[in-house]
Amino acid sequence: MRRIGTVTILVVCATFTTAAQAQRTSSPADGSSATSVAQPTPVSAQPQAATIDSIAVHIGNDVVTESEVRELEDYQELLDGHTQGRAQVLQELVDQWIVRTEAATMKFPKPGMDEINQEFQALLKHFPSSADFQSRLAAVNLTQDELRRVIGRQIYYVRFLNYKFHAAAEVTSAQIEAYYQQQLSPQLQKRGSAIPPLSEVESQIRQLLTQEQINQKASQWLEEAKARLKIVVQPSGGGG
Repeated sequence: MRRIGTVTILVVCATFTTAAQAQRTSSPADGSSATSVAQPTPVSAQPQAATIDSIAVHIGNDVVTESEVRELEDYQELLDGHTQGRAQVLQELVDQWIVRTEAATMKFPKPGMDEINQEFQALLKHFPSSADFQSRLAAVNLTQDELRRVIGRQIYYVRFLNYKFHAAAEVTSAQIEAYYQQQLSPQLQKRGSAIPPLSEVESQIRQLLTQEQINQKASQWLEEAKARLKIVVQPSGGGG
């Protein structure tokens, strides 16, 4: 589940149709000592129990935490109304760990808050109103800060993989024409939409096929990286 930057055939078909028709994110401060008369300790000054984050996955000497699992599950619940299941969530978080580690080694820049807020606002538009959005956040137990954190991870993941594999993606004119004839045109015809000339949608098809190649190369790279790592999944509920 990588929503940021993901292109589906259905969405692309809709884009093609639109293009054709339109032409175109305590201590007291004074340090005073206690007197001989014991004073009741204010409730606010009592020691607070520390929240310990459980471990979901060990990756070498590092870990993926249960809070990361919960945030991604809640994000999926927010977008789709359901999660993809714990195994798939853990798989995605391991992939994200591999990308973050490689990107950090290359000093690849992290997304800024402006970019995260832009994606946040784009997500907000998928809801009927701001009140509905807030209600959905509360229903899935996700805060706005947590949502922004997940969005930031998604942006970083997609942007780095595009950077790493874009140059190796080569799309030929024959591939573009084959996609137009065998996939795009039949799908638009089935939907009762006008079929634009190839010249009008060629750049969009190229972009789609390029992204598909990037995804394929990234998937292969991630599988090879995981084969070299010691990955130990903890039983559900985590462990220390």
